Amino acid sequence: MASAAGVSSAQLEESLWIEIIRRMEQLYADLAQAQTVAERKNEELLRAKAFADNILRSMVNSLLTTDRDSVITTVNDACCRLLVYGREELVGKPIETIFADGAPNPLRRGSGLWIRLRATGSVTDLETTLRTSSGEEVPVSLNASVLRERTGDMMGTVLVATDLREMKRLLAEARAAAAAEREQAAKRAEAYRELKALQARLIQSEKISSLGRMAASVAHEINNPLGAVVVYSHLLLESTAEDFPGRPNLQKIVREATRCQNIVRGLLDFARPGRGARLPADLNGIVHAALDLLRGQAPFRNIAVAFDLSPTPLEVTCDPSQVQQAFTNLLVNAAEAMSGGGSPLPAMGALSIRSWLDPARQAAAVSFTDTGCGIPPENLERIFEPFFTTKQGGHGTGLGLAIVYGIIDRHGGTLKVDSQLGKGTTFTVWLPLKGAEEAAG
Repeated sequence: MASAAGVSSAQLEESLWIEIIRRMEQLYADLAQAQTVAERKNEELLRAKAFADNILRSMVNSLLTTDRDSVITTVNDACCRLLVYGREELVGKPIETIFADGAPNPLRRGSGLWIRLRATGSVTDLETTLRTSSGEEVPVSLNASVLRERTGDMMGTVLVATDLREMKRLLAEARAAAAAEREQAAKRAEAYRELKALQARLIQSEKISSLGRMAASVAHEINNPLGAVVVYSHLLLESTAEDFPGRPNLQKIVREATRCQNIVRGLLDFARPGRGARLPADLNGIVHAALDLLRGQAPFRNIAVAFDLSPTPLEVTCDPSQVQQAFTNLLVNAAEAMSGGGSPLPAMGALSIRSWLDPARQAAAVSFTDTGCGIPPENLERIFEPFFTTKQGGHGTGLGLAIVYGIIDRHGGTLKVDSQLGKGTTFTVWLPLKGAEEAAG
């Protein structure tokens, strides 16, 4: 029995060791498998890290991360290139290092951007300015996002910046191109307006020339018989007794015949103006001479005249008497406009006379501005036509402005009118400076 018990104990011990060895082998196998898995996981982690590093290195945009205290912990190559820093020069530095003074910074504690970043987790498309190692300021578009731990607590931030310098350069070039195009368009529009104005002047000149030839023919035919009517009607009136019943009618004949004679004289002046002597003359002096002739007349008694004349003489080569006639007609028109379109009532208002040198036109300019009734827009294109008038019956022949136009045109000048109904009218005359007309010819 003792021998059997001994055998059983030995067998039991052997079985125990066999089980231990088997379990150890299993443990070794599990450890080997775990090590293989760990090595594979480690290899995957290394590959993932390398992949992530490759992504960071390949990013065109600048990326950096910070810890919860806004200290820089990571920067990519693009960020180093943008800010001209080495990686070791940035890591460990406060984020304020890279922001320009006063630039919007989403990590500035207590700022509105900081509060929004903490509340929403991100701030996007923020235009701000970063500062390079040399102090250069770089405009960027910045996106900031919060990094959180598993518990949800903030552990840091990640910032991605896009360099806006090229975009701003392109935008500036586009704006400059657009401005240049607008300038060119304005020049084209101005050239078109000048062309239209020239065309209008040519049409007006041709119209006046044709009407002038016709007017000369008509005036020549009726001038002599009309002169006889005027002379004999005056003689008849002088020989008629004051109490003769037909005397008022005879006076009307004399008045209207004289008016017809003035119209014919105006036609002749318009149709066959003499060239006259072309002499050097100061336009300021011609302005004063024209006004001196009119100053004492009734229409000018209640008109306040303001001068803004060139302090230096405006020398032109002209027939002074013809230019004075043109200025006189413009002054009379201004007075009549302020008296209500030729009514017999005294004029009241202000007349401004200005003269200046216009280097762009190589000309001297004189403007006459009244505070009268103005010219309706539909009449502006007709005011230089012979016999066109808006004055009350019996006042004016409609030849005054046509004569002015002809005089200025024959001197190589330009006549322009600007008017606002109910506010007043400005006539501006440009005449070539002394020597400019000959040079142009």
